[in-house]
Amino acid sequence: MPASLRPASSSTSSGTLRPSTSSTCERRSTLRVGIIGGGLGGLTLGQILHTAHNVEATVYERSVDSIDRLFGYRVMISSFVLKKLRPLLRKNVWEKVVASVGVQPESGQELAFMKSDGQRMFTYDAEEVRDTYSISRWAMRKALLHDSDGFVRFGKTFKKYENMPDGTVKVYFVDGTTAGCDMLIGADGISSKVRKQLVPEARVTEPGLAVIYFKIPLTRATKELLPADSGAMAFCPSNQNIIFHSWMNPRKLFATVYDEFDIGTDESFIMFGYGSPCSEFFNKTKPPSKLSSEELKSEVVARARSDPNMSPNIVALAEQCIVNTAYLQIVQECQAIRKWSSPSNNVTLIGDAVFNIATMLGKGANCAMLDATDLASTLILPRMLYPSMRRPELRSLTQDNIRRRLRERHRNNLIQNLVYFGDGNRLKEYGRDKGLKMALGWIDDPRAKDFYSARH
Repeated sequence: MPASLRPASSSTSSGTLRPSTSSTCERRSTLRVGIIGGGLGGLTLGQILHTAHNVEATVYERSVDSIDRLFGYRVMISSFVLKKLRPLLRKNVWEKVVASVGVQPESGQELAFMKSDGQRMFTYDAEEVRDTYSISRWAMRKALLHDSDGFVRFGKTFKKYENMPDGTVKVYFVDGTTAGCDMLIGADGISSKVRKQLVPEARVTEPGLAVIYFKIPLTRATKELLPADSGAMAFCPSNQNIIFHSWMNPRKLFATVYDEFDIGTDESFIMFGYGSPCSEFFNKTKPPSKLSSEELKSEVVARARSDPNMSPNIVALAEQCIVNTAYLQIVQECQAIRKWSSPSNNVTLIGDAVFNIATMLGKGANCAMLDATDLASTLILPRMLYPSMRRPELRSLTQDNIRRRLRERHRNNLIQNLVYFGDGNRLKEYGRDKGLKMALGWIDDPRAKDFYSARH
């Protein structure tokens, strides 16, 4: 990690987040912010706001404890977002965030595309890819939960909200309790209940694609089996693909605590993802979502072995998937929202609650954390204590959020559509291979630096 991202020797600049305010009859002494959802975006927002004495933030998470709903894996975060996050977090929290960052390849990250036999086709190594870091999702979330007892409430499942006559928001939970706030933030993911009430016309659809994820222990032996030093995607028959990406713990480079069923949460690992149309599942005895962890491992191993051209190294990696790390992602797509508003402009959204971004370029978590830092930097402003001044700020922020996410959705959807264009047809596969390389060159333009470059 560059020196600029290492923990500072002095305290963070959280003091700059405590502005003084003048008093008028309209001014509120404290801005109460309710955040629905304790994922990376919601916790980032909560941690930043927790440092400001003019904001009282509470994160409401439906899980009954701090165990992550998704068993870890990794996310990609740009150095630009990390640098933006650093001065906004308390020093002890930032130090733990740094510890979640994996060992960076010498030349930065890249994504190699290849055939199932291991023959490399081309590599996507644009600056925005090289400039990102592989981060353990489990370790990052653990870091953002550090010293959070004062602002995170577990076991609180959101039911609905109500705009009150005095301009505040009343939040209702499934357990029958309620809470009041001046601003409600939906950070509850693609199936957001906040968005469903705020923008009821937004629909979530399933394009018929699924990815089976596993962790594989990163050892000296499995590292030698990897098709690339960084990320890689292998195209397989019947419109399928396998993606690999690793997270190497800088304090313990190789995994030692694991067996065929489990692996330690701090162990270095390879993320293995087998993507395909749902119709291509070998096991048709039940819907993909009903398959057990053991059945999902049998599925990926059977697919890998069924391809006569499959690289033996890839088959060997599939055979080493850790059973209890299985996670099936049924790909979903939320209708893009062009705008939203509430009667008092006191309800807004961040992350996938706005609308999701396809995972092809790994931008989802990066965008969510950027949403959170931008919103937090606005909410701590002294003028946000005045409701009439809050509305234009939030409208402007909302439009910036939507523009950013629309651009990334268009880029990622283009790549996803091409990745799944083969359809088992050799002519289409040829078009996919040629078109994908051209598309990656087309999306790699200077405007990408607007949101992801460390030189922003």
